Amino acid sequence: MSNAQTFLTLFNKIEQFLDKLNNSTDHHGFRRLVDNLSKHNDLVANYKLELVDYLELRNAIVHKSTGKPIAEPNIEVIAKMQRIYDALSNPPRAMDIATKPVYSCTTKTPIVEIIKEMNSNFYTSIPVYHQDQFIGVFSDNSLTRWLAHINKPLDLKDILVSQAQDYIEQADNKFNSYKFMDIKTDVFTVRQAFVAFTKEKMRLGAIFLTQTGNKNEKIQGIISPWDLPKIKR
Repeated sequence: MSNAQTFLTLFNKIEQFLDKLNNSTDHHGFRRLVDNLSKHNDLVANYKLELVDYLELRNAIVHKSTGKPIAEPNIEVIAKMQRIYDALSNPPRAMDIATKPVYSCTTKTPIVEIIKEMNSNFYTSIPVYHQDQFIGVFSDNSLTRWLAHINKPLDLKDILVSQAQDYIEQADNKFNSYKFMDIKTDVFTVRQAFVAFTKEKMRLGAIFLTQTGNKNEKIQGIISPWDLPKIKR
């Protein structure tokens, strides 16, 4: 099979997948499928430019003048196209790049213990529980703000998280927010969530992954902005 034939086979597989993903009884052309899906599907949006390029190359291949394709994709294009099809049909999951197991604390945890964990493991967002209920996040920002308001010497080993509870981050904190997603979320949706917060001039400090995205479920993984470089195109 020639490179052109391999390319056309992959192109057709991608088009069929996008058509199925579109979930419409109407047939749409490839470009319209890509444009429509990329508006609300982060996975498709991630590869929009490449998909449009493939459409142009497909048109060049199938419009024959002498009975032969007037364009022949090289092996690098074929390999990249295969990776994109694999990513579209079986996208890498958020859990693949998440930090796990998850370190969490309670309102009775000594702050000095949290500081040690942050320092040794580069943690920036630690889930806080009170009576088995999630109540927010103790972050690097929480620690900084709490320390800034201390005006007398303290022995940190005697200070519990409950004594700094006013500085625990909540989801509506635009300077250091967080959100929950389910463990089946793909990495491109995760990346777009961080981008969306930035566009709103907010900071998303962490995404917590649970079975269905409910905050009352066990947190199975944490993703911070430091994990985003692990996402490959």
